[in-house]
Amino acid sequence: MENASRALLMAAGILIALLTIGLLIFMFSNMSNTQKEGIQIAREAQIIEFNNQFTSYLRDDVRGSDMISLMNRVADYNKRKGDNSEEKYQQINLTINGIKVNKGTLLYDENDTKLIKTSYNQNDINTLLEPVQKLEKKYQSKYITNLSSNISQVMESEEKAQKLLPKELSTYGGYDNVKKDVAQYYQYSQFKRLYFNCNQDATQYNKQTGRIIKMEFTCTNKLG
Repeated sequence: MENASRALLMAAGILIALLTIGLLIFMFSNMSNTQKEGIQIAREAQIIEFNNQFTSYLRDDVRGSDMISLMNRVADYNKRKGDNSEEKYQQINLTINGIKVNKGTLLYDENDTKLIKTSYNQNDINTLLEPVQKLEKKYQSKYITNLSSNISQVMESEEKAQKLLPKELSTYGGYDNVKKDVAQYYQYSQFKRLYFNCNQDATQYNKQTGRIIKMEFTCTNKLG
């Protein structure tokens, strides 16, 4: 009788141990699944947050000033996290087509040295951004902007151009250089007034990362 009781107690102990182990396995399994779900949700949120930086531009009538912001974003991202970075994210392919560089839209005069190109991609964005940054540094943004807004006065006479600047014209390379610089910055100012339409069908996302990798725009050549 005593042996039978001991056997029952041992069996009960083993059963309790097995139930405890099973419960622990179940709990750990649920914790693991919850962690995986949490990681997946976090990843999806990061992808959405990343794409939102760019998808807000995927529309028609994108103003040129917004296009400049997009170009800066793309140039910065491709430089920091492109194919040569540790994260190995795919670079963003940005294409802008159909820009008419002529008098009446971007040029003050047909003979002006052209700053704006008829099209851009992700590899030549800086051919626009860098010269503009240099001009803004050379004159200070507020002065080069004011010169551009009063370009007719700048082109009319040396005296009128001088009144718009805090330093002697020789500081900026002389009157001829000032006129050339202002004519180029005028093109940039006009570019910011243009409108661009997005080619929605050309938009692409990376199948593995979910990140946007391609955007395409066409200039309407309408000034706003």
